[in-house]
Amino acid sequence: MEGLTPASAADLPPPGELLVDDPFWPYPARGLAREGTGHVRVWATAAASAGYLAVVTETGGLISITESAGRIWAGLARRYGPSFVLLEHRPAPGSGEGMKTLDLVRIGADGSPHGSRIWPAPEEDPRHAGLERWMAAHRHQIVG
Repeated sequence: MEGLTPASAADLPPPGELLVDDPFWPYPARGLAREGTGHVRVWATAAASAGYLAVVTETGGLISITESAGRIWAGLARRYGPSFVLLEHRPAPGSGEGMKTLDLVRIGADGSPHGSRIWPAPEEDPRHAGLERWMAAHRHQIVG
C-alpha cells in the first residue's frame, strides 16, 4: 500500500469515479464456510497517484467487518492491486442507535489489520482539523 497509504488526513485521496456499488457484497470471515455481507463502494481516486478508495459499510450481519478486515483487505488487494485505501464504516462501539465510525485500515508488517479513526475524530487529535475538512468535502460520497 505504499503508493496510497495515508500518513495524515492531508494524504487521504479524494474519491473520483464510482466503479463499484454493491450493497450485498459477500466478504470472507473466520472459519471455512462463513462469510459476512456488507456494502462495498470502490472509487478510482481523483489524486495525482492512480489508485482506488474502497469503503466497506457494515450492514448489521452476524460477522463484523472489523473481525474480517484483514481478509477484506487481502481480497480487495487481489482485485485492485496494492494501491488502494480501505475505510471501514461501522456502528460505533458502545454508542447509541445510528452512531457510526469511519476507520482507515492498515495492514501491519505481521499481516494483521490495524485501524485508525478518521471520523468522528476527537478534537484533541492533532489530525482533527484535516479529517474534518476531508469529511466535509467527501462525506456525502463516503457515508451517504
